[in-house]
Amino acid sequence: MENKQLHEQLKEQLNGLSKAIERLIVNREDHMLLLNEVESWLKAQFERLRIHKLKDSKAITRHDDSGWREDAIFIFDSSFKIIHYSGPRNYFTGVSPRQASNPSILDFIEEAEHTIFYDAFLKAREQRQADIDLHLKTGTHMINRCTLSLDMLSSNVQADRYVACVKLPEYLEYQLSEYQSILFDNLPGMDVFLFDRDYRYIISGGKEKERHQLTNDYLTGKTMFEVYDKKTLRSIFPFYNKALNGEPTEGEVRFRNDIYYLIATPVKDFEGNTIAAILISQNVTNDKLLEEQLKKGKEEAQRADHAKSIFIANMSHEIRTPLSAIIGFAEQLEKTELTSAQSRYLSLIRKASDQLLYLVTEVVFLFKLGMGKVYIEKKPFPLDELIGELKELFSAQAAEKNLCFLIEKSDQLPGALVGDPFRLRQILMNLLVNAVKYTESGTVKLVCSLKKETRRKVKIAFRVEDTGVGISEIDLPNIFNVFEQGRKLTASIRGGAGLGLGICHRLVTLLGGEISVSSRLNEGSAFTVTLPFEKTAEPVVTKDEKQFSIDGEYLAGKKILLADDDEHNRLLGGLILKNWKTDYVLVPDGAEALEKMESAKFDILLLDIHMAGMSGVEVIKTLRSRKKGINHATRAIAVTANAMKGDISKYLKAGFDDYLIKPYREAELYNKLCNILALEPVGKGQAIQVPHPNGTEDTFYTGELVHTANGDQQFVDMMINNFITNSKTLKDVLEINLLSGNWEEVGERVHKAIPSFKYFGLSQIASKLELIEDLALKKRSYTELPPVIQETITQIDRVVNQAVLL
Repeated sequence: MENKQLHEQLKEQLNGLSKAIERLIVNREDHMLLLNEVESWLKAQFERLRIHKLKDSKAITRHDDSGWREDAIFIFDSSFKIIHYSGPRNYFTGVSPRQASNPSILDFIEEAEHTIFYDAFLKAREQRQADIDLHLKTGTHMINRCTLSLDMLSSNVQADRYVACVKLPEYLEYQLSEYQSILFDNLPGMDVFLFDRDYRYIISGGKEKERHQLTNDYLTGKTMFEVYDKKTLRSIFPFYNKALNGEPTEGEVRFRNDIYYLIATPVKDFEGNTIAAILISQNVTNDKLLEEQLKKGKEEAQRADHAKSIFIANMSHEIRTPLSAIIGFAEQLEKTELTSAQSRYLSLIRKASDQLLYLVTEVVFLFKLGMGKVYIEKKPFPLDELIGELKELFSAQAAEKNLCFLIEKSDQLPGALVGDPFRLRQILMNLLVNAVKYTESGTVKLVCSLKKETRRKVKIAFRVEDTGVGISEIDLPNIFNVFEQGRKLTASIRGGAGLGLGICHRLVTLLGGEISVSSRLNEGSAFTVTLPFEKTAEPVVTKDEKQFSIDGEYLAGKKILLADDDEHNRLLGGLILKNWKTDYVLVPDGAEALEKMESAKFDILLLDIHMAGMSGVEVIKTLRSRKKGINHATRAIAVTANAMKGDISKYLKAGFDDYLIKPYREAELYNKLCNILALEPVGKGQAIQVPHPNGTEDTFYTGELVHTANGDQQFVDMMINNFITNSKTLKDVLEINLLSGNWEEVGERVHKAIPSFKYFGLSQIASKLELIEDLALKKRSYTELPPVIQETITQIDRVVNQAVLL
């Protein structure tokens, strides 16, 4: 009866408590603090009930009025084998007492304190109670001291069951649960949901939902259909449904004004059945905005890059096209009779057009560098041949300024390398052009030496030295910046836009090398470029581009079609082709070019790329597609002002056999046509020698010069006067060095003079000069030089007197 009354009383009190809690929930915003207190109190009561039920189920009879609260309880037998454990799951090192196989309470007590535990156990059997301080083997990285109470009153000695209650001073399981709850409820920018197969939220965590006036308490216990409207359900239901069907899924959805990335995954039991699912929702609105901005920025950069490419191509074409006419007509004008003033003006036009062409070429190349559209080749090439080309080119340029040009090459350098010979030549030419340009007297030298060598690779240092104006210390840090030049002291002799060194620096970096400079004002400069190359043991075969003399009439009678929509270029082309005695046809557009090709067979086609109506590319594609056309296989050259490598590749793929970049020199076009027609130069391109009257002495011959001048007597006189001046200078150099013995200078000077003597048919003297060069620079047989030099001086005197009388 008393139990029944107690039961009814407790039920009434619990109903009252339930109603009070309900009122608090209804007005939860005003009573949130009180709700939290109620929740904590309920948790504590649940903990008391759990421990009490545990004691009842195990026949534990302890009665404690002291308010003792156990954090863990061990029930063990007299062999200390654990029968039951209640307490924190993750407190001990390794497995917990619940998980261990045949565990002993001694397994969880420090070995050094086993004796203390034995003594306490014996004491408790006699006195029914023993409290000891021990250290447990914990894995929480916290203080592992505990108070262990052996209580015989709560034990069932007859059943061999003993109770040890544990107090863990700095660890409570419900505290850990609180921390987990705090973490779970405060996840930044995301929500986590656990829901059952009825789509009911079991657990709801995270703070993101609060942006949309939803709370974790509100969602818990409700189904998704009670929480969201139909529009939202249509977008999120597939994620919930797939997860509950055992299929992980993820993707983006839009909820109100925000974008969320959802990840849903099933929760399965031990048999693999899906019993619930978890969904994580992450707000990615800002990430998407950033992604859109990056995408937009990338598209804008691509458009800008494309616009740059178009600008470069158009600028190149629009400047090179009229420049081609200027240079071409200037070449033709040189062949006519001109007054001295006209010759001077024409020379200025030629220099200005050359400078403009150089500037356009460098600017276009600089843009290509900046856009990453400069392609580096990797192929075998002969280093000796490249250096020989530079020697031939810059010896002549240096001689025009009365400079000494020298090349020093280490014998350790490999004969062939694997790399990009074109870019190497471009770098060295830029440096050598500057060295000659800014040196008024003295020497320009190229030194090539081995820096480092391994079995497969080498590093080579190329050093360009000069005795020129030098660079001030304040200018040195900026010397490789584009559009930067030296300052006031060199301003009077400098020209150009200051692109060369900047381009050199970028190219060297692109090739994986280094460039440096040392200089002093009025003493000179030295630029050092160090580049890596691979070695090759294979012989390098270079393309032998044949050279033809325009006066050889190699193209006489050849039928040539020239298509160009620019009137000036057609006029210039007609003049040049007429002088070559070709059978030529000029047309202003691609359509007419195709029409002409249907009725007449041509030997070669010159097609401008950019023509109104039908472009050169369209013409060649149409022509090549006409398999039975009479000009289907006719050799064709693309004539273009566009120097972009990518476009050139397109022209060749379209069906052109070769290309020619505007503006071009007359000799360049002539050699291109002769080579593409596979013609053979007479005497392999050697100058035709004039027979000598007595068979032993040279005779000054001007027939080649007169033919080249095409009636321009002023040009003939100028060339003869240049020969006389240069020959007298050479004679003076030979006489001076006969006394001083500077044979290296002798060898360098005679090398530069040989072509000029051959041009005027002076083969005997040319042979003497070649012998001097060989003895001075190669064999270094200096004792044999004086008699040969003396004989050569006499012969030079004789031919100079002949030239003066002309």
